[in-house]
Amino acid sequence: MRTVTYAIGDIHGRLDLLDDLLGKVEGDAETRGAQARIVFTGDYVDRGADSRGVIERLMAGPKRSQDEFVCLRGNHDDLFVRAVTSGQGLPDWAWLLYGHTVVSYGLDRESASSSDPMLSRHAQFLAALRLTHDDGTYLFVHAGIRPGVALELQAEQDLLWIRHEFLDHDGLLPRRVVHGHTIVGDVPVVTANRISIDTGAFQSGILTAAVIDGPEVGFLQAVGAPDRGAVVREFELRAIVHGREVSSTARQARSDYLEGRIDLLELQQLSGE
Repeated sequence: MRTVTYAIGDIHGRLDLLDDLLGKVEGDAETRGAQARIVFTGDYVDRGADSRGVIERLMAGPKRSQDEFVCLRGNHDDLFVRAVTSGQGLPDWAWLLYGHTVVSYGLDRESASSSDPMLSRHAQFLAALRLTHDDGTYLFVHAGIRPGVALELQAEQDLLWIRHEFLDHDGLLPRRVVHGHTIVGDVPVVTANRISIDTGAFQSGILTAAVIDGPEVGFLQAVGAPDRGAVVREFELRAIVHGREVSSTARQARSDYLEGRIDLLELQQLSGE
């Protein structure tokens, strides 16, 4: 049986969208008469409501016996592991995200520690994940690679965190790179050297899978509602990180967005972003 690769972008706690998309992947693979290699490009935790459920689903593996999960580690997963295991070297904004993430475990930041059996099990799972998957034609990675550096010499920091040096590069790369990390809007971005599949599931309600079947590249998407609470927390986080004062207009806009009176674009405009 031939293999079709499905690459799924940043999930960020959206178990609802993950379950929906995996169902679509299974149906697509059945239609093609193929087994599915499902590559997850990382960032399973933070922002959305059910980080715990997402990790449990990944650890459970595919429902069809012929399919395969390949889970890669993202920068948010890396921060989660550090928060659980050592608590060292994390920026304040990461602790703010972690404080909400552990709510899905029935914990808070003060009670969450490596002594909690599920937190410990999940941190061990994430810590053991590889950073890349290379099939000889495509390189799957969370953030990207540094142009001009051989694949075997890529730094972990770049694989997890790189943005503009990679995104702005339009020249040849050792492989065509399939990645997440940087939200590109509601639809994926396809260029000659990369495929970007982070469609911002927590804020857009859209989780994307690239479907790679030989030379053919297509896409599947699960579409739901945005997580408005997660979006507002993200705006609050960015204000803290950048040291911005929050105006009364921005505070009212967040309230209006939470209540569904305005959309994301209006929230961004009224918040000065």
